[in-house]
Amino acid sequence: MTDTYDDISDADRDSSNRAYNAARAEWHSHRASVAVDSGTRNLHEKFVALYRARAQAEPVSSAQPIEL
Repeated sequence: MTDTYDDISDADRDSSNRAYNAARAEWHSHRASVAVDSGTRNLHEKFVALYRARAQAEPVSSAQPIEL
């Protein structure tokens, strides 16, 4: 049995992941803007930074290997 996930090209998967991460960044940005306390706002702002970085990250397939 073929898994549906295997039928998705790497480019489509990367695009889908970027769209998901961008949407999550926007959601956390909104939640930070309506937070009633600084702890909650700071937590959502950290997630905004995380998801925005993931949304802008280079696809894994084209990333350069790290030399150790």
